[in-house]
Amino acid sequence: MRIGVDGMGGDFAPINIVEGVVSASRKLPDVEFVIFGAENLIRKELSKYEFTGNILIRNASEVVGMGESVISLLRRKKETSLHLGLEALVKGEIDSFLSAGNTAAVVALSRKIVGTEEGVDRGAILVVLPSRSSEFVLIDAGANVYTKPRDYRINSLIGVIFAREILGRRNPRVALLNIGEEASKGHRVLKEVYKSFEESPFDFYGNIESREMFNDRADVVLTDGFVGNIVLKLAEGLGELFVKFLKEELSKSFVYKIGYILSRGAYKALKDRLDYSKYGGGLLVGFKGNIIVAHGRSSGRAIENAILFSHRLPVVGFRKKCRKAMEEFEDWIETGERRSNGSSSKRLGSLAS
Repeated sequence: MRIGVDGMGGDFAPINIVEGVVSASRKLPDVEFVIFGAENLIRKELSKYEFTGNILIRNASEVVGMGESVISLLRRKKETSLHLGLEALVKGEIDSFLSAGNTAAVVALSRKIVGTEEGVDRGAILVVLPSRSSEFVLIDAGANVYTKPRDYRINSLIGVIFAREILGRRNPRVALLNIGEEASKGHRVLKEVYKSFEESPFDFYGNIESREMFNDRADVVLTDGFVGNIVLKLAEGLGELFVKFLKEELSKSFVYKIGYILSRGAYKALKDRLDYSKYGGGLLVGFKGNIIVAHGRSSGRAIENAILFSHRLPVVGFRKKCRKAMEEFEDWIETGERRSNGSSSKRLGSLAS
């Protein structure tokens, strides 16, 4: 297996990128890694480590700026690490590609170079967030501002497959993020989606309010990219703020410090559960390739985890199972209704297992 990495994407590239690749290479000795980017800079970082035998470099003469115009990028720059990495994915030279660069640029170039699966209009970003006792899937986390009912149905099938194959949920529950639990709540699109989900091939929880998302109510939460991106960044910010507040309070008195010493294990466990770098990034779903979008400020650990995450996707045949589900339930995707007989009367679980 070969995993490609954008060596120039992110706020701390290529330092953190190379660190993450080297760490991941030690855990995946049978995988070959290809770092796309400025060869001189990447080679300089690699020289800091003892063993980099399974890491290759593909030189890229141009760089994508974090604030660069996507239109400008699409028209003019063809030799960036992002562009070359996605082209390698299309050619089958790598099995998955990871970038911590400009998310809008990653999504736009992925649409142009890689393309979406047959029947998928625009694709979405899937992320994993912590819940009270485990974790759940959020789709869409920022790819599309406007999401159509048909997109919701496609994303729901992909979310269920992911929850089964990656998170290990036997019968994933799907919910719609809304301002209230009643079926009458929300705008026109959400009402239409709710109605079609009553005939869905999976366990539909119903509407869910944002305050209940983290209470193990659902395994897959669906929303549009505008709301999803706000939810994602709000969750990250609150998690970091909570850890910071706790640290400040524990340092205010001697008694608190003693308490911290006695509960360091619990404190570390809490911090790990709230750490955004656990999965390292979001997955672009609905595309003809395994593409991971990592956080722009990703640490070396976050990059490592994102790589380990990307490694699991081809192993479990994630995209193949998503395509199978979309083919099997094509009538429901298109109309929001299911035939009373035939294969479309099946449950999604029988196809995902």
